[in-house]
Amino acid sequence: MRTIWLARHGMREDFMRPEWRETAERPDDTPLSEEGHEQARETGLFLRERGGVDVIYTSPFLRAVETAGGVAEILNVPIRIENGLCEALKAEWFEVVPNYLSAEQLAERFPTIDLDYTSRVHPVYPEDEAAGDVGARCKRTVDALLREDWTRTLWVGHGASVGGIGWALTNHVDDVCFKLCGLSGWQGGPGNWQSIYSGIDHLSYTEEEVRFH
Repeated sequence: MRTIWLARHGMREDFMRPEWRETAERPDDTPLSEEGHEQARETGLFLRERGGVDVIYTSPFLRAVETAGGVAEILNVPIRIENGLCEALKAEWFEVVPNYLSAEQLAERFPTIDLDYTSRVHPVYPEDEAAGDVGARCKRTVDALLREDWTRTLWVGHGASVGGIGWALTNHVDDVCFKLCGLSGWQGGPGNWQSIYSGIDHLSYTEEEVRFH
């Protein structure tokens, strides 16, 4: 019996304060807002009550890594940067390949990042979501991460990738929570994943409407 927790990153700084992008060094790599950091902490507390996890895999985008970092601080577990969990690399969202920080740079701030881990999947820019590029990439990511050695894990991604991961696991997204720092949980194994949680009841702050980028 294995347990997968899937989370979308927490509230973005540019969602709360749009002017952030005007002076940002990396405007395509927004950090969490103050509210997002609190969401990450609350997610860690919730997962601790539910038995914790062995390892966290996260998208390389800063908002996802900060979400993973907030959880890891509570659970004291390693973080592995997995590019297969990243945002949909759509040309209409990113004019060029996004400029996010390397694992080595991120490890200076998040000491539990596992620098021996090499991302199993590498998305190719640009991705055409309508043509199935993101879904296919998420399927490859699920297949790769299921081959890893863990019993309980948290995967942190984005609106598009949590949907793609959920679909790859269960062939539907009925059990996927798309809200910021929303959690979806399953127990079981390939072909027999049973939903154990989907929602935002663990959070004290949530957005009024779901935005995907």
